[in-house]
Amino acid sequence: MRFRLGSIALFALLLVSACRPFEPATPPGFVELEDRYGRSEYRATTADGVVIGIRAFDNDPKGERAFWVRALENRTRDMGGYALLEKREVKDRAGLTGTQLRFGHDEGDEPYLYYLTVFVTDDRVFILEAGGARAQMQRLAEQIDWSVKNFLHR
Repeated sequence: MRFRLGSIALFALLLVSACRPFEPATPPGFVELEDRYGRSEYRATTADGVVIGIRAFDNDPKGERAFWVRALENRTRDMGGYALLEKREVKDRAGLTGTQLRFGHDEGDEPYLYYLTVFVTDDRVFILEAGGARAQMQRLAEQIDWSVKNFLHR
């Protein structure tokens, strides 16, 4: 009976983890905000308010990474009033190449940074986000980079 319950619990755990089309990597110093988002979203935060997140969408209409990067860049600048500071290529844990857009935005006297990282497969578009006050984002730069490098698409 104990083996059967253990097997059922293991199967349920595998089923839950299989619901997301990705495997997030919560870095040290961040806490996952569980049960607040749907199966294709993830959020984690620090005590100081830096937030990281992941969203997954169907790649429909089918577009290459360059298309999705440009669409997100335009939307973030035009709708959000963010200035593009830097664009760089990154890789996830499986070696998939993505593009990271780094934006800046001032709210009152305080500068903020917002990073969008885009990975694209034939089936899905994955958007990894990180944002917060510039001083906090700079202090947590290694953890944020680690979460991108250890992200795994499925």
